[in-house]
Amino acid sequence: MKNRGRRAWIITTSVVLVLLIVLNTAAVVLFDLLNIVMPGGGLRALYADGVEASYVSDYASKEEALEHANELNVDLCREGFVLLKNENSALPIATPESDSAVTQRPKISVFGKNSVNLAYGGSGSGGADTADAVDLYTALDAAGFDCNPTLKSFYEDESKSGPARKGNSSDLDSGNSISIATGETPQSMYTADVTGSYAQYSDAALVVFTRVGGEGFDLPRTMGSAEGARDPEDTYLQLDQNETDLLSAVCEAGFDHVIVIINSGAAMELTFLTDPAYYAYQEQIDGCIWMGFPGNTGTTALAEILNGTVNPSGRTVDTYAADLKQDPTFYNFGDNMQTDGDRYTTNGETQRYFFVDYEEGIYTGYKYYETRGFTDGEEWYSEHVVYPFGYGLSYTTFEWAIADASAIENATIAADGLYEVQVQVTNTGAVAGKDVVELFAHAPYYEGGIEKAHEVLVDFAKTDLLQPGESQTVTLTFNPYYLASYDYKDANGNGFKGYELEEATGSDGYQLFVSRNAHEVVETIPFAVPTGGIRYETDPVTGTAVQNLYTDLDDPMFNSDYQLSTILSRSDWEGTWPTTPTAEDREVSAEFINALKDISTNNPTDYDSEPMPWYDEDNGLDLRDLLEQSDVEPENPGDPLVSYDAELWEDLLDQASLDEMVAMYDYGAFQTKAMDSIGKPKTNDTDGPVGFVNFMDGTTFYGTCSYCAEVVIASTWNQALVEDFGVSVGNEGIWGNARGDGMPYSGWYAPACNIHRSPFGGRNFEYYSEDGILSGKMAAAVVRGCQSKGVYCYVKHFALNEQETHRSIGGDCSWVTEQAMRETFLKPFELAVKEGGTRAMMSSFNRIGTRWTGGDYRLLTTILRDEWGFRGMVLCDFNTVPDYMDSRQMAYAGGSINLATTPVSWCDTSDVADVIVLRQCTKDVLYTVVNSNAMNGEVIGYAMPIWTMVLIAVDIVVVLALAVRGVVVFRKKKAI
Repeated sequence: MKNRGRRAWIITTSVVLVLLIVLNTAAVVLFDLLNIVMPGGGLRALYADGVEASYVSDYASKEEALEHANELNVDLCREGFVLLKNENSALPIATPESDSAVTQRPKISVFGKNSVNLAYGGSGSGGADTADAVDLYTALDAAGFDCNPTLKSFYEDESKSGPARKGNSSDLDSGNSISIATGETPQSMYTADVTGSYAQYSDAALVVFTRVGGEGFDLPRTMGSAEGARDPEDTYLQLDQNETDLLSAVCEAGFDHVIVIINSGAAMELTFLTDPAYYAYQEQIDGCIWMGFPGNTGTTALAEILNGTVNPSGRTVDTYAADLKQDPTFYNFGDNMQTDGDRYTTNGETQRYFFVDYEEGIYTGYKYYETRGFTDGEEWYSEHVVYPFGYGLSYTTFEWAIADASAIENATIAADGLYEVQVQVTNTGAVAGKDVVELFAHAPYYEGGIEKAHEVLVDFAKTDLLQPGESQTVTLTFNPYYLASYDYKDANGNGFKGYELEEATGSDGYQLFVSRNAHEVVETIPFAVPTGGIRYETDPVTGTAVQNLYTDLDDPMFNSDYQLSTILSRSDWEGTWPTTPTAEDREVSAEFINALKDISTNNPTDYDSEPMPWYDEDNGLDLRDLLEQSDVEPENPGDPLVSYDAELWEDLLDQASLDEMVAMYDYGAFQTKAMDSIGKPKTNDTDGPVGFVNFMDGTTFYGTCSYCAEVVIASTWNQALVEDFGVSVGNEGIWGNARGDGMPYSGWYAPACNIHRSPFGGRNFEYYSEDGILSGKMAAAVVRGCQSKGVYCYVKHFALNEQETHRSIGGDCSWVTEQAMRETFLKPFELAVKEGGTRAMMSSFNRIGTRWTGGDYRLLTTILRDEWGFRGMVLCDFNTVPDYMDSRQMAYAGGSINLATTPVSWCDTSDVADVIVLRQCTKDVLYTVVNSNAMNGEVIGYAMPIWTMVLIAVDIVVVLALAVRGVVVFRKKKAI
């Protein structure tokens, strides 16, 4: 140590070796987490030769699958974009590409700072890489338009037009209110050179308005001091001052036509399109197209609609209200319009728990607006609704005629009946187009009785492309169960609680409405319900008893409506109108806080007399044996290849390693782990609703399509096309990470089908609609398509997760009646199970009442598994930060796997009950995986992750370098 060189080497070597030890130890401890976030993360599968795949791609390569996916996305947008307004022959604008008689390209000006920075999708799990997105100007040029280059350059130059809008919030957990500016350029920045360019490009003006959305934040209901705000009390979904000024300037500039483009995943306040009294109204606005979030190729469809190559056929999936502040959810959403307005207090001290009151009851979206319009009259309706649910225009016209409704018209229906209505649709216009026929059902309402909407959607159908003069007969099916009201408190006094249709006949009784939208009825078909009514005492599919689960409990704090002091009723709109919670409403007892902290299980099963299950047996089986020995003959693509009740299950589970079962449950983030003891392969499971676009490791999930948002997909109202979308995602899943290992993408954290309860929901773009039936049928179609190619879909977020605010800070408490829950908010998930056959589900961050959804046996087992007949795995939402999402409570509730990167093991392997529950969790995962593309090949091993090989190489190089330096230092002769 007296030698300075040797002393330096010893100190350096010691420090470096300690750092290496720490680094390598961390790599071992955080192995699963690093596999997710590190480039090149994840084990790479090695496959045996000659294994026949269960699921085969329709394409010869990953690149071909992507090419098809990008084109299919254009198809979705062609049918999903909605023509809202078209006057004075504004649209279409013929170009040489769309009309051979046109010789000159139309010269148009595209306005709006965001026209050069469209929102192609949302952020968070619904986000994607948009670097390769087809921008608006490229699409317009390809469609035959000449766009004003001066305007484009002006918007692209931030020194001239101001900075681009800020990126979306990345705060996914705090739930804090945020302020969002539209980013629009003030008129004061438009120079004479810019305004002088209009005259040369005046055939039409396109004015683009953009609103963003994303995970972790809801849209602001006050603009406050946001740059460009017209009024601090305006909402983000109104036009701001800069947009208002832009619209006024464009409408006064002498363009032949002015057309508004709405680039928003949320339903904006579009009153400026129809109401002369609205502050932003401009008479010169001739047209409007809603495009939502188009994904990476969807702008092509917009340009084709503009030039008439494509006839728009989309329909709205939300009611577009005239004044969003008059929606019944406005003051019962997010922070309830006041600081800490959704936060509990005890003895005046704030708690870390939050809530949301669903005081509107069943009256969400059109179920409120159409019902109140029916009770308060057409004048009220026209003042409050700009565009109804299910609305959309076309470039052609259609006539309808009831071809057959004989099975139901004036008939008395049966509980188990399925009644068809056939409608002949004829294209009476001059161009080809598609039409949508919507079927609503009406049940009579009795004051003071069961709350009922004036009408509810029960089915819909979209035609093929009909040429002028061509007809097609579409068939719509009425299932009485979809109309049944859930009387959770015996409001009609008949001694029954559950789903029912009250008896009624005559003109004031039941009716079907064949409608163009929720407000425009074409034909009315009366029918009757028999004496005594219809009661669904058991589920019509499974036969399981249906009963109240969230009402009339011994401990009222576990009732889902415990906190609701007022529930909106059509018998007294004003007297029951939802109000802002007061400080007194937010004050709760210590006992209540303890109920929120309670992580005990509500699983009623008695495990005391059960024997300890077998495990670690050598039965000579592996998971593939279930597949190879299965006698299941699927009726439809996507049906399971292995039965949940197959005889081999018990022997296979007896063979499973207990340690591997624990690990698979604990480490479920974007994967299911391999189980060598039974030959279960590792799976890649990934986000998000717009395709395989994992947001944590972009290098693993490459070369996949970024599709349009789910709100656009739902706006197609085309179940066959949406099922094709699912097939397309499934095809991409089969190819998976074809960069080197060919490991498929087997699980997909999608579709998301929560309800657009409020237009300010931050993830409305990621959900389908305000209606449970439409959302459910769309989700079911996606699931059928995906599972036909072996991709299982984690339908999410189950359930009552209609807002982002404080969703994961203690799990916000969703207070809701069991009627609203079952009729609206659970309905999409029910249809995803019953009509889609999904084999995976994701629970949500929030609570229903006081209990976390992912730890609630009532939700995950009694309703999902027993009542609806679900078979498969339930994953929780991202369980790394929240401390209330207890793994043991989840397992006992019916959860199967923990979406966690830093899990805490819950299973006591010496406890009989814990092992029985763990074994059930394992079976649910295995059942899902064995019926997936993960079994397309036989995995015989795994290569190291790339980052691990890099780390080992670094270890070797550093150690060798230190060793060589040590040899040099210690062999060096002492200087004389």
